[in-house]
Amino acid sequence: MLRARLLTCALLTLAPLLAGCDGDEPTIALLVADASDSSSRSVDVERFTDRVEATCDECVVTVYDAEGAAETQRSQARQAEARNSDVVVVVPVDPDDLASLTGYELPVVSLGELVPGSDRYVGLEGGGLASQAGTDLEAAREVLLGDEESMTYVPTRAMSEQAADVAVALLAGTPVTDAQDVDGVDSWLYEQQDVTIDGLTSVLVGQGVVTLDELCSGSAEKRCARLGLR
Repeated sequence: MLRARLLTCALLTLAPLLAGCDGDEPTIALLVADASDSSSRSVDVERFTDRVEATCDECVVTVYDAEGAAETQRSQARQAEARNSDVVVVVPVDPDDLASLTGYELPVVSLGELVPGSDRYVGLEGGGLASQAGTDLEAAREVLLGDEESMTYVPTRAMSEQAADVAVALLAGTPVTDAQDVDGVDSWLYEQQDVTIDGLTSVLVGQGVVTLDELCSGSAEKRCARLGLR
């Protein structure tokens, strides 16, 4: 396993503006569909880079944000290859539109949705991600206040950390473990959960997705007191 120090590049929006990440360090390119979309829960960039830091101190993580544009993401994939990335982890804008990415020599890890021809895949059992307006905290507060009966919780942090582990394993050439087969691809699948008011603290607070203070702040304070949450 590679050990030394982590060099993490800042979030890069447009491929032509990329600079400052060249070097001899092992490089993981993280291609994000749209970092500004709070309803997209395929990746937690901070958790991903933190996990890489914990397991591969020499690695460089370069993050490319397609801002929801498939054409931009295709360009960024070519840019990642041109900059000698060693592994690409991609949250695709359009999985089928990135099929050419897997024709490159570098390994490709799909995150959230499976890009055809990927070497590894981290996603959800049963396919795609359930859509949700706003963040997990906003959705949880709607359930708490009775505006919604339930919310769908996607274990984004665990998926992001698993994708980081898979990418580092590819860099180090270590064997994969605990993988399932999905269309011939070594895969790690997670469950999304419908969370009602009874599970807000055990699931979301318990797993560190939100804090009790965040959940019960402002207009929700009295509601939490009535429910005995505080």
